[in-house]
Amino acid sequence: MGSGTGSVDVMAPRRRPRGSLDEPRKVGLWLETVADDRLSELATRVGATRSEFTQWLVENVPLGVDGRPVGWDETHPVEEELPINSP
Repeated sequence: MGSGTGSVDVMAPRRRPRGSLDEPRKVGLWLETVADDRLSELATRVGATRSEFTQWLVENVPLGVDGRPVGWDETHPVEEELPINSP
């Protein structure tokens, strides 16, 4: 791996030390296959567990001045409400 053919050097993820999480909570999520595969790939690239990498993503998502994640509104448009006819 890492021969310049586009492959990824695989680093074994280091486990978080037992008891190192502050108030741990198991979270169940449904992801599309492509997103799940990308999460695994990105975590592998940095040598982290999927859990550790996901927590890092959540803690480091950039926020706009309105406190909403940057880019969310551009990729997730809200359908406009129809105007209410008032007399």
